[in-house]
Amino acid sequence: MTLSTDRVRAAPAVTPQISMVLGQNALGLGLWGLLAPHSVNRFLGIRASATTTRALFGARELATGMVLASDPTKSSALWARVAGDVFDILVLRRLARRDNPKRGNARLAMGVVLAITALDVVAAVRMTNVKRDCA
Repeated sequence: MTLSTDRVRAAPAVTPQISMVLGQNALGLGLWGLLAPHSVNRFLGIRASATTTRALFGARELATGMVLASDPTKSSALWARVAGDVFDILVLRRLARRDNPKRGNARLAMGVVLAITALDVVAAVRMTNVKRDCA
């Protein structure tokens, strides 16, 4: 039996699997943002246009999700997710104010994003430190 580590000299434990799951999650969120931006806006109480939601949330999530689905060892895509998470947290913090009738949903989403951010940071750091074969 031959095991392969897919261009990675030392197997980084479960990090590629976590990255793959993060990528799949991003694909789902990206499709939701691209195909149903009004639904995203209603759920979170966003007052932006559907075009803005598509661009800032849907396209960004879909792009990083596609990269990670094709190569879960891409640290650049993981760091892009971390940057996107910071943006999402800032937006969700604003949406959690009292004047938003959907602030409960925004708080729930912020909790999920904070947990995912922790996974994104761990995966990004670990994949950045992996030595790759030159072949």
